[in-house]
Formats: sequence, structure tokens, C-alpha cells
Amino acid sequence: MNAPKLWSLQGKAILVVDDFPGMRSMMRGMLSAYGADDITDTANGEEAIKCMRDKSFDIVLCDYNLGEGQDGQQVLEEAKEDDLLPYSSIFIMTTAENSMEMVMGAAEYQPDDYLSKPFTKQVLQTRLKRLLARKSSLRKIASAMQRKDYSHALSLCEKQLALQPGNRFELLKLKGELSIKAQRYDAAAAAFAEVMAERELPWAKLGYGETLYHRERYEEAKTTFKELIRSHPNYVFAHDWLARVYEKLDQLDMAQEVLTEATEKSPKAVLRQRALAEISRQNEDLDTAEEAYRRVMRLGKNSCYKSPADYASLSRVYLQKGNNVEAVKTLASMKKEFRRGKSANRLHALILEITLYREMAREDEARKGIAEAMKLFRDNPAGLTTPLAMELANACYGLGLKEEGDEIVRHIVRNNHENQDILDGVQAMMEGCGIGDAAADLIAATRDEVIALNNRGVELATNGALQDSIKLFAQAAEGMPENLVINLNAAQSLIMFMQRYGAVPEFLEQTQGYLLRAQALGKPSQKQDKLQTAYRKLVTSLAKGAGRKQP
Repeated sequence: MNAPKLWSLQGKAILVVDDFPGMRSMMRGMLSAYGADDITDTANGEEAIKCMRDKSFDIVLCDYNLGEGQDGQQVLEEAKEDDLLPYSSIFIMTTAENSMEMVMGAAEYQPDDYLSKPFTKQVLQTRLKRLLARKSSLRKIASAMQRKDYSHALSLCEKQLALQPGNRFELLKLKGELSIKAQRYDAAAAAFAEVMAERELPWAKLGYGETLYHRERYEEAKTTFKELIRSHPNYVFAHDWLARVYEKLDQLDMAQEVLTEATEKSPKAVLRQRALAEISRQNEDLDTAEEAYRRVMRLGKNSCYKSPADYASLSRVYLQKGNNVEAVKTLASMKKEFRRGKSANRLHALILEITLYREMAREDEARKGIAEAMKLFRDNPAGLTTPLAMELANACYGLGLKEEGDEIVRHIVRNNHENQDILDGVQAMMEGCGIGDAAADLIAATRDEVIALNNRGVELATNGALQDSIKLFAQAAEGMPENLVINLNAAQSLIMFMQRYGAVPEFLEQTQGYLLRAQALGKPSQKQDKLQTAYRKLVTSLAKGAGRKQP
């Protein structure tokens, strides 16, 4: 008779994050006792994030208080925001603190579990055993989610549900969340309703309310979220969604009231403080807006959500209050904070600075900013998103810099040649700057240029010149990162090549990049689903060792 297999952590990559060396050593000892042979430890949040960027971990044990710099909540939010924590991984928050602010703040990003210090080796084993078993049962779904192949993850979820498993509620929750990601709101509503018919769980009611919101059934959504807040007053996610509903119903005072209540309950959430600041500014409650933006900047100091837009918005609040001195000081702080780092962030900060200098009638400084922004844009066109491009073009035209304005407009049209709402917005912006007569011709000529380029790439692929098609679409997508058609056709040309000659890792990685861009840009389409399915088959063929043929 075979002896039962002992539970072991052997082969599991584990990260321990704690600012006390003694605690890190103790946790190493606990984990090693259960066979762990791949343990990394670090003393602060910044190093923890670096470790997660360099390596994928199965288990992360992270203290909440980490001294100076990022705390455990900020490590978790950045790990989730930047996809450093696969769905299959376990994140446990360890803490000696149990204040409401800590619990509510950490709950925003939903760690898999909490461990209150001090804890024993047996308690750690019990928690890890349970969590690893739960994650193991969802392994295939987690793998599809990690690839952001939500359609396949949804299909796997439905197959598991058909077997009537013990973790049915968890699978229904996943089905609802995945259906929302795939914009299948009726299916999501049905999944959450199935749970609610058996148990009134807050996450199910929240998910159901979300589906009502997405289907523009705002009055029903309002009732659902208000009921949820009454029954679970500290479930702050319901406050966020109720505030969004009030905004849609143009009841901005009510939205501000709900967000104020939520930030009092959970004051550490940067995104919620930002939402309160923005709604307060719309309501012309400038004192509340100023306080909220200040909190955003303080909380965001070590957060992945730190943004130049918050500094610019606070500067704008000061301008509205007639306090130009504080507006200029805040702008100076923004320049200092974002003068280094990603060029996209520097460009973002510059454009906001230009807009504010124009509002202060400081045109020389605005022109100087435009010259710097144009250089950054030409070095990295992908760093200029459509909303920022609209602001920059408007500033260029407003200062008589038509050549620069036209260059930015061409960038906008190339990225959005099939989006009539944005093209209409460009037309209106140029009319507002007094050059509406030139707008139609500029838009039409740029649009025709994109159509011709796209048709040329499709023609090359159709005629078998797949490598030329791949090269053309790759160059186009680099300059037009927000163009849905170009990104889908770039993926298609790569897939056609690999279907003919065999899958290769480099091309699969490029294909996934284009498909992820497309997913972020527009509503799911039949073409997108077909390309995703073809991509998945190629990944499988490579895993099975299918060799590549020579083109």
C-alpha cells in the first residue's frame, strides 16, 4: 500500500516581503520546513515590485507596513495594475495592524488572505494548503486569463460549471466577471442572478448592479447599489458604482455625497479620492476639490496611480479660486516629479502644463512647452494618446502654430480613421480655433492615406507576400498604436504566416501584443474572436513541438 503523499512547497517560487530581518528569517524557516526550496526575500515595496517584474511567483507573503516608501497595499495594487501577479498566484497580506483604515484600504485590491502577526507554522500551512488547492482547481482558466484570452477562459469556466463542482459559486463569480470583460452583459447578469437566487452575497449583487449599469438601466442599478449599501455599509465598491450611476443621471451632488461617505470609510484609495476631487470640481465645490486632490497627490506619492493630471487639476482649481501663486507652485512640483521616467508621462505633464500656461496667458512659456512636447512626440509617437493629442493640437492652433497642429491632427486621424465621433471632435476643435475650412480636407486626406496603406497590407497578404505584409503592418502599428483595424490586420498577417510555416515564439509574442491592444481599443468582434482562436491553436502547436517550415 502506497504511503500518502506529504504536502510540500517544493518547486513553488515564493516571495517574502517584510522590513524586519528577523521576521524574514523566521518565515524562511517556516516555509523551508514544508520543503520550500525557491524563496526570495526583500525588505521594501520597491524591491518587491522589481522582484515580481523579474520573476513570476506562486506565493507572495507581504507585510502591510514596510517603513518608508510603498506599503503592502501599494505593492498589491501595482502588482495587479501591471499584471505582475497571475490569477494562479497567491498574495497573502501579513500584518500586526488591524485598524479599519488598513483593512478597508487593503481590501480594495483583494488579497487572497490576511495573516495576523504573530502566526504559527501550522496556521501558515493551513492557509497555504487551502489556497493552493483552490487555485489548482482553476489552473486552466487562470492560464487563459493570464494570456487575456477571456473568451477561452469563459468557455473553460462553463465546461467546469457543467460538471456541478464544489466550487460552483467561485466559478459563477468568474463567469460573471469574464462575461463583463467580454461585454456579454446578459450572460454576466444570469451568472450573478444564479448566485443571488441561493445566497445574498455582496459580490454577486454588486456584479448584477454592474450589468444593469452597462446595459444603461440606471434606475434599476441605483436601486440595486442602494440596497447593497444598506445591507453592507462598509462594502465601498457599491458606493463607487452608485456614484457612477448618479453621474449618468446628472445628479452630481448625490455622486459627491456618496463618494465623500466612501472616502471617509476607506481613505487610502487613490482612485476614489480622485473621483471625489473631479466630481467636486464639476460641482464648483473648490475647497473640497482642493483637499481631495491634495490627498490624491499625498497617497499617490508611492503609488502606481501617480499622475501628472492630478497636479494639473489642482493647479486648475487654484486658478478658479484666483490663487495663481499656488497654481504656479503646483505646476513646478509637477515638472519636478515627472521630468524623468517614462517619456509618455513627461509628455503628459508637458501638455497639461502648456494648457495651464495658456489659461494664465503666459504664451511664451506655452510655446516653449510645445517645442519640447513636439520633440518628445516625434521621438515616441506611441506615447501620445488621442485625448492628449487633442489638447496639444488645440494649443498649437491657439498659438498660431498651424504646421505643428496639423502634424498632431494627422496623428489623431491615423489612429482613429474609422471612429466618426473622434473625427467629428477634430472637426469641431479646428472650427473652434477658426480653421474649420481646412479641417475636412486634412481629415479626408489622412483617412485616405490610412485606408490605402491598410489595403496594400491586405493585398500583400492575400497574394502570399506575407513577410512584406508583416513588415508593413508592423511599421504602421508602431505609428498608429490606437488604430483597431491596423492592429487586427497586423495580428492576422502574423497568424497567416505561422499557419503556413509554423509557429515561432517571437511572432506569437508580437501577435499577442496586437491582440491585447485591439482588446483594449474596441468592442469584441467576430474577427477578433477568430484571430484569438487561431492564435491559441498556434500556441498549442508550438507547445507540442511542431517544427517551423522554411518560407
